[in-house]
Amino acid sequence: MTYKDANQPIKTRVTDLLKQMTLQEKVAQLYCVMTAGDMERILPNLANGIGTISCLNSSLTGDNEKDLAKLKEIQRHLVEETRLGIPGLVHNEGIAGAQIPGATTFPQSLNVASTWEPKLANKMGEVVKKQLKAFGIKAVHSPVFDLGRDPRWGRIGETYGEDPYLVAQMGTEFVKGIQGKNEVMATAKHFVGYGNAEGGRNGGEQQIGERRLLDTFCFPFEAAIHDGGLLGVMNSYGILNDQAISTSKWLLTDILREKLGFEGLVVADYGSISHANARYRVTENKVETAIAALKAGMDVEQPSNTYYQLLTGAVESGELDEEIINTAVKRVLEMKFKLGLFENPYQDGDFEAEITDLRAEKLSQVIAEKSIVLVKNENNILPLTKPLKIAVIGPSSDAKINFFGGYSAVGTASTTSRDFDRSEDNFLKMAYMTYITEYKQNLIDVGIVFEDKPSPEQRELIMNRLRQNLSKSDKTYGSTEEFIESFYPNCRSIKEMLEERFGSENVFYAKGCETRTALEGGIDAALSAIQKADIVIAVLGGKESMRAIDATSGENKDNMNIDLELPQVELMDAIFNTGKPVVSVIVDSRPLAMPLITEKSKALLYAWTPAQKGADAIVNILDGTVNPSGKLPVTIVKEKGQIPMYHSRLPFYPEITDWAEDINHDKNTPRYPFGYGLSYTEFEYSELELAEQVAANGKITIACQIKNIGSCDGDEIVQLYLRDCISSIVRPVKQLVGFARVPLKIGESKTVEFEVDMKQLAFHDLDMNQVVEPGKIEVYVAASSQDVKLQGEFEITGEKLVIDRKVFSSIATIK
Repeated sequence: MTYKDANQPIKTRVTDLLKQMTLQEKVAQLYCVMTAGDMERILPNLANGIGTISCLNSSLTGDNEKDLAKLKEIQRHLVEETRLGIPGLVHNEGIAGAQIPGATTFPQSLNVASTWEPKLANKMGEVVKKQLKAFGIKAVHSPVFDLGRDPRWGRIGETYGEDPYLVAQMGTEFVKGIQGKNEVMATAKHFVGYGNAEGGRNGGEQQIGERRLLDTFCFPFEAAIHDGGLLGVMNSYGILNDQAISTSKWLLTDILREKLGFEGLVVADYGSISHANARYRVTENKVETAIAALKAGMDVEQPSNTYYQLLTGAVESGELDEEIINTAVKRVLEMKFKLGLFENPYQDGDFEAEITDLRAEKLSQVIAEKSIVLVKNENNILPLTKPLKIAVIGPSSDAKINFFGGYSAVGTASTTSRDFDRSEDNFLKMAYMTYITEYKQNLIDVGIVFEDKPSPEQRELIMNRLRQNLSKSDKTYGSTEEFIESFYPNCRSIKEMLEERFGSENVFYAKGCETRTALEGGIDAALSAIQKADIVIAVLGGKESMRAIDATSGENKDNMNIDLELPQVELMDAIFNTGKPVVSVIVDSRPLAMPLITEKSKALLYAWTPAQKGADAIVNILDGTVNPSGKLPVTIVKEKGQIPMYHSRLPFYPEITDWAEDINHDKNTPRYPFGYGLSYTEFEYSELELAEQVAANGKITIACQIKNIGSCDGDEIVQLYLRDCISSIVRPVKQLVGFARVPLKIGESKTVEFEVDMKQLAFHDLDMNQVVEPGKIEVYVAASSQDVKLQGEFEITGEKLVIDRKVFSSIATIK
């Protein structure tokens, strides 16, 4: 058959296959099945084939051989026992590594962004790709392209920060690494504006003007589409400009496909199609919801077939044109052919060999080291010097679990499939509706027989079965802690690492408190340990998780408190009163404000969620084995009343340093600005060079000298900001257009050149044309968004230039 001939063009293969498919087989390509549960539950859903297959850690047992065999059997059934033999597209998560037990865990996206080194995101993507392929997985629900501008939002740690340019550079390189030569489908999410919900509420309402939507929030997606060849996009939960995103043709077709030029596959975030009906009430019933989502441009329902299975009947009744079905099916089939699924639907590589490759673990540690941000170092108390007696205290000082993000293999060790959309308060009710539709035959098989709907007595029987099923576990481990010990035995705590470096006899440990609760006698124990020590290392912060009872952030775990939890504040207040010098290390996925810690600590580091080699990385920074070089990818505020506060704001007053006019003037500026971070050495900027003029369709080279004038080797992250002085619409006070990580030995100088295309400065004008306007542009070469080292200007000459597509990045050269 033509569609099985790999030598034929993809479009020819798709056309041949599509004409052989029944309506039922077509519709089956538009929904998903989960690998959780027994094969007896899964196989009835595969009779007509399947579009995508959910294979997340929540579905895996921890017995990788068993899970691999099960996944292979599902694919074998599809290939060998369905009429047309169409393989399923298996997906997983990947922002912190493949979400598979034993897969290399990486620092989460906020860490990766803090390195300001896109090549690291690319290398990480390559590792994740190899490990996914070796498990038989060829799609990944990553990266996250939301802008992280609200520390209350529980998922901010999954983002690459607040700035669209930084997000685009890091995310596009991750896409390139993970996709390779069409080896795995990256799925950028969440389209669009998800991280901008009012009040930092997950999946909540967003109001974003179309100009801001296109020029800011769509920018990372557009960059990845055109610079990274992005294959997949996932929609956002929530409401944007009063539209339910899962059924919005304006967003999923008019903006995403027609305006941004996306040609790949759009898949539904888990349960999001149901929101249009059950939560937002823009549709009356399931059939209407399914039709609306499909017409909007949603190609595949995930993680089940609750709504899209009804599309068959909608076509048969005349409510839906089959050609609309065909359009979505073509996209699914094109993706499967492009990824080579028909030639090899199974494992591609040796999973055990990939996850035991020490180069992957080393990369994780390098990312962690380069991502740690030193924001305070009073009297150069760091690096630590020997001999030294150290008190190590705090809830994360001898714990490993808090090193891991909520979407890592560790973070999802104890999750179940329902945790991915727990925002529905009536989960059991929704699960019940799925049970009596998708799995009706399973109920009949156990004697629960009904026509349209179960009787009240039958309903109670079904609900009891659901409750029992939800409490079952087929895991090989009992807790997340056991999971870490089993799959990441080399992961160590900070206490353990300090004992190794400084001698166990010189390290005095007391936990002090839990993350969110006090410990009886905890403060007294901490004070006792401190009496024996010269210095205190306080390892503080929170826990990112979807379901842990002590979680302080995570999906559906938004948090109005952007300080440490009260027991930690009380512990630290007592410790500071001892007068002993304190170095605070924050292990948390959110940019916490922490006024007490900021004021009283002698040194302060943000380590974010640094993954399996987190303790190694942190202690390497503390003792000077590694010079800190991370810079903040977010603005850190002083208190939540300042939110939102981000560097690329529109001008409030004539001066770019004016942020606000609050009565309490201490709150008019952030705690730490975007791009900020200290080093153990010092850098000198000089000799700014640039042309005076450049044409609207031209490029300009901006160069400067950077010199290490300190006492140790180090990396400086040079940042380039531009400001449009006069424009037809209001433009940001500073626009990040380039950056470069510059390694410098003691006394060494290097030249940094940025080639900037004027199309990078394009925006949508009053007529919503995308334009480059002539006029004066101010140039800021800076060590942070607030620390401008060199300043100049140039003029864009000629007529206003109307363009179809921006240029998404500058070219940085280090000489």
